[in-house]
Amino acid sequence: MMTPEEKGSLPIRVEKLFYELQDRIFSDIVRRIRKTKKITSTADYQINKLLLLGGSTEFIESQLKELLEISDPEIWELYDQVCDWEYVRNREAYEQINGNFTPLEDNETIRKWSNAIVKQTQNEIRNLTQSMGMTVDMGGGKVVFTPLATYYQKYLDRACMDIVTGSFDYNTVLRRVVKELSSSGLQVIDYASGWKNRAPVAARRAILTGVSQLSAQINEQVAKDLNTDKYEVSWHAGHRPSHWWGGRVYTYQELQSICGLGDGDGLCGWNCRHSYYAFLEGFSARTYTDEQLAAMEEKEQNVRTYQGKQYNAYQASQAQRQMETTMRAQRTKVRQLQQGDGSKDDILAAKARYLNTLHQYQAFSRKMELPEQMERVYMDGLGRVITDNRIKGMFPQKMVDNMQKDLNQYKRYKEVLGDSIGSLAKFGQMKYNDSEMWKFLQLDYERQKELKSHPELKLPNLENLVVSDTKFTKYLFGGENERGLAKGKAFSDRLGYDLGNWKELQKEICERAGRYPAYYRDNNGYGDRYEQKIIIYGKKGMPANVVVGWMARQDDTTSMSSTYIKEIKK
Repeated sequence: MMTPEEKGSLPIRVEKLFYELQDRIFSDIVRRIRKTKKITSTADYQINKLLLLGGSTEFIESQLKELLEISDPEIWELYDQVCDWEYVRNREAYEQINGNFTPLEDNETIRKWSNAIVKQTQNEIRNLTQSMGMTVDMGGGKVVFTPLATYYQKYLDRACMDIVTGSFDYNTVLRRVVKELSSSGLQVIDYASGWKNRAPVAARRAILTGVSQLSAQINEQVAKDLNTDKYEVSWHAGHRPSHWWGGRVYTYQELQSICGLGDGDGLCGWNCRHSYYAFLEGFSARTYTDEQLAAMEEKEQNVRTYQGKQYNAYQASQAQRQMETTMRAQRTKVRQLQQGDGSKDDILAAKARYLNTLHQYQAFSRKMELPEQMERVYMDGLGRVITDNRIKGMFPQKMVDNMQKDLNQYKRYKEVLGDSIGSLAKFGQMKYNDSEMWKFLQLDYERQKELKSHPELKLPNLENLVVSDTKFTKYLFGGENERGLAKGKAFSDRLGYDLGNWKELQKEICERAGRYPAYYRDNNGYGDRYEQKIIIYGKKGMPANVVVGWMARQDDTTSMSSTYIKEIKK
């Protein structure tokens, strides 16, 4: 008999071909977008458009032709395997009961059935290749299926134009397209019904349908040859609750009435891994006794808890399949970002999300007592997309859970604060593990962003700042003014500045004067007085809120009048 595990493994080889096709097509799309980086004007793009987008139809056709050429021998081989499992394995039964076993190569009936199923499957695979495309999110919950050729010409053209015209930067467009590709995957559509599914999934379904049909024809013929109307149905863990009937012996009529043979949701229906095979009284032995089946079915209903959610065996197996699908999409995203020369932060974030799902998958499988099936993930043909498993450890778990949101926030902060913000990993550690530093970073971002939004708040005469040395040597860190020395001690205690390195503080104040808004206070007769609140990070690893007073004079200079540290509540 063909076991459920054997039946489930048969489509993988053809599924893998579709994943490899998907990778080649997605890589081609990213390659075309990448070329746009070298084009500097809309006019140049129009001139080069044919070179960038032309030939896409021919490329698609060549890839589909290659798929069909490779899949044909795979299909022949897998159905030969079915014949071996379902017919040749019964040789001993034939020889002991009636001696009428006909070698497979001489069994015209079975060869005829096999050839017919092969052609049927080949036609289904060919039909799949002719209805491929992408599902594109149009916003507002509207998702539109787009044929591959249209996707190349319309959506890829839009992406390239966005880059060339400066509407969006290259990495923003690349992220958008890669998200579309990984979220959709290569799709097929039945135009008559509107039914859509991922191409590898549709291919798997086509293979399983053919396998079930051929298996049924062979086993019914075996039963006829051996004069029995009894069939044993296979059993497997993680079956649908409605498929409780596995592991028992039935007549053919009972296969229909009890097991739902012939119905889409019954025995050998949609994605069903059960099989049935001839059972000979006095010769065959049941795979499981009633007692064993009862114990196994009881185990199927056992509920296990993972992260606060309960799962029975079937629910757990479905959750496992979903995680595998998610990981394939995440791996695709990593690979396409890499091939598109995406930003290091985008690639790092994508890798972290994948590793997080992988570790969850491993933990979930252990908790549910399910074997890991990573071959279902790796059949995408992408190989190792991550060589350093320490990446996930770089980020707090909360950040991994909210990676896209935090990545977008990091980019907003970096756009305002510049490289001083540090790496994405440092940003995450600060946000989730250092509340004090995060408070100052938020404040720094808000203040500097305000000046970018309101340039009229810029401190006057930035090119002619006057910051007297004596403010530091005779007031903050020297001299006899008690008030000044108290302010200087605060700078020393908090930021690490003193009489030995005061020039560094002076330089820091001057450099930061152009980054923060300056608020007008009044005119004291000598000039316009302004106040700035700036963040200085100092030498001790903990920043401070520094208030700086300025006076804009009539000689087009602006001089520092005061500075001190003021604690913040926000």
